[in-house]
Amino acid sequence: MNEKIVLRISDSVCVDLDGIKLQSTNDVAEALEKISAKHPTATVSIEADDSNHYEAIGKAIYGSHRAGFSGERLRILVDGQIL
Repeated sequence: MNEKIVLRISDSVCVDLDGIKLQSTNDVAEALEKISAKHPTATVSIEADDSNHYEAIGKAIYGSHRAGFSGERLRILVDGQIL
């Protein structure tokens, strides 16, 4: 079974990963690379409560891509709707 990693976006600055606030694209990529090393089939779900948090959403997307999550291993939800 694949493990799901949830990146929560609730403001325009930070990406939340299990209560840890990630401030930059590099922080997101590094955190996901560590998780991916232990769980190579994991998927990332980026979940934003508002589409106006575009800066943090971008950090989550680019950080995920840099860590190797794309295609079927990445899903993005904004306001409960899949993009």
